[in-house]
Amino acid sequence: MSRRRPPDRDPTPEAVGRRGGRLLRDLLVLLAAFGIGVGVAELFGAANLGVAFGVGQLVFAIVLVVLLTRG
Repeated sequence: MSRRRPPDRDPTPEAVGRRGGRLLRDLLVLLAAFGIGVGVAELFGAANLGVAFGVGQLVFAIVLVVLLTRG
């Protein structure tokens, strides 16, 4: 029985570079989402930095789900 690759797998170096660039972009978006979430929580008067980090984690999780389901 032979195994075939899925049609979306492109082994060329250009395709590998595009996937790596997308990963880096997604990581930067997640980091920015966390930072913005913490900053907004602080601006709106979070009780302490722990609460602000909790808000940042929630924003991070929401953005992560969006990025994972984007396909």
